[in-house]
Amino acid sequence: MADAIAVIIRFSGDPDDLFERFERARGMWMEAQDAEYERPVFYATCKTDGGVAIVSGWETAVAHRAFGQGLHTHIDAAGMSKPDQIDRMRIERFGWD
Repeated sequence: MADAIAVIIRFSGDPDDLFERFERARGMWMEAQDAEYERPVFYATCKTDGGVAIVSGWETAVAHRAFGQGLHTHIDAAGMSKPDQIDRMRIERFGWD
Protein backbone atom coordinates (compact mmCIF):
# COMPACT_ATOMS: atom_id res chain seq x y z
CA MET A 1 0.00 0.00 0.00
CA ALA A 2 2.99 2.25 -0.48
CA ASP A 3 1.22 4.68 -2.81
CA ALA A 4 -2.37 4.60 -1.47
CA ILE A 5 -3.79 8.10 -1.27
CA ALA A 6 -6.68 9.91 0.41
CA VAL A 7 -8.03 13.03 -1.21
CA ILE A 8 -10.41 15.75 -0.02
CA ILE A 9 -11.72 18.09 -2.73
CA ARG A 10 -13.66 21.17 -1.58
CA PHE A 11 -16.01 23.38 -3.57
CA SER A 12 -17.57 26.55 -2.12
CA GLY A 13 -21.14 27.56 -2.86
CA ASP A 14 -24.66 26.27 -2.40
CA PRO A 15 -24.32 22.72 -1.00
CA ASP A 16 -27.46 21.35 -2.64
CA ASP A 17 -26.56 22.74 -6.07
CA LEU A 18 -22.92 21.62 -5.81
CA PHE A 19 -23.94 18.15 -4.66
CA GLU A 20 -26.19 17.69 -7.70
CA ARG A 21 -23.62 19.11 -10.11
CA PHE A 22 -20.73 17.04 -8.74
CA GLU A 23 -22.74 13.84 -8.80
CA ARG A 24 -23.65 14.61 -12.43
CA ALA A 25 -19.95 15.19 -13.25
CA ARG A 26 -18.94 11.97 -11.47
CA GLY A 27 -21.61 10.03 -13.36
CA MET A 28 -20.36 11.39 -16.69
CA TRP A 29 -16.81 10.43 -15.74
CA MET A 30 -17.90 6.90 -14.83
CA GLU A 31 -19.78 6.50 -18.13
CA ALA A 32 -16.65 7.54 -20.03
CA GLN A 33 -14.54 4.76 -18.43
CA ASP A 34 -14.07 1.24 -19.69
CA ALA A 35 -15.20 -1.65 -17.50
CA GLU A 36 -11.72 -2.10 -16.01
CA TYR A 37 -11.18 1.32 -14.42
CA GLU A 38 -9.94 1.42 -10.85
CA ARG A 39 -12.62 2.62 -8.47
CA PRO A 40 -11.87 4.28 -5.14
CA VAL A 41 -11.77 2.09 -2.06
CA PHE A 42 -13.79 4.79 -0.27
CA TYR A 43 -15.92 7.61 -1.68
CA ALA A 44 -18.26 10.16 -0.08
CA THR A 45 -19.79 13.44 -1.18
CA CYS A 46 -20.39 15.53 1.94
CA LYS A 47 -22.46 18.70 2.22
CA THR A 48 -20.81 21.35 4.39
CA ASP A 49 -22.01 24.74 5.63
CA GLY A 50 -20.13 26.42 2.80
CA GLY A 51 -20.31 23.92 -0.06
CA VAL A 52 -19.31 20.28 -0.58
CA ALA A 53 -16.32 18.13 0.25
CA ILE A 54 -15.57 15.02 -1.78
CA VAL A 55 -13.60 12.47 0.23
CA SER A 56 -12.02 9.49 -1.50
CA GLY A 57 -9.45 6.80 -0.79
CA TRP A 58 -7.51 5.16 -3.62
CA GLU A 59 -5.29 2.08 -3.56
CA THR A 60 -2.91 3.80 -5.97
CA ALA A 61 -1.99 7.38 -6.72
CA VAL A 62 -2.18 6.44 -10.42
CA ALA A 63 -5.89 5.61 -10.08
CA HIS A 64 -6.58 8.89 -8.31
CA ARG A 65 -4.60 10.80 -10.91
CA ALA A 66 -6.70 9.23 -13.71
CA PHE A 67 -9.86 10.30 -11.87
CA GLY A 68 -8.61 13.80 -11.09
CA GLN A 69 -7.31 14.53 -14.57
CA GLY A 70 -10.31 13.03 -16.35
CA LEU A 71 -12.86 14.72 -14.12
CA HIS A 72 -12.01 18.30 -15.15
CA THR A 73 -13.92 18.09 -18.44
CA HIS A 74 -17.00 16.73 -16.68
CA ILE A 75 -16.85 19.33 -13.90
CA ASP A 76 -16.85 22.03 -16.60
CA ALA A 77 -19.76 20.31 -18.39
CA ALA A 78 -21.74 20.25 -15.11
CA GLY A 79 -21.25 24.01 -14.76
CA MET A 80 -18.84 23.89 -11.83
CA SER A 81 -15.72 25.94 -11.31
CA LYS A 82 -12.37 24.53 -10.25
CA PRO A 83 -12.13 23.20 -6.68
CA ASP A 84 -11.30 25.71 -3.98
CA GLN A 85 -9.01 23.28 -2.20
CA ILE A 86 -7.52 19.83 -2.78
CA ASP A 87 -5.75 17.96 0.03
CA ARG A 88 -3.81 14.78 -0.72
CA MET A 89 -2.51 12.49 2.01
CA ARG A 90 -0.76 9.13 1.96
CA ILE A 91 -2.81 6.32 3.46
CA GLU A 92 -0.98 4.16 5.93
CA ARG A 93 -3.90 1.88 6.71
CA PHE A 94 -7.32 0.98 5.24
CA GLY A 95 -10.06 -0.39 7.53
CA TRP A 96 -10.42 -1.05 11.24
CA ASP A 97 -8.44 -4.30 11.53
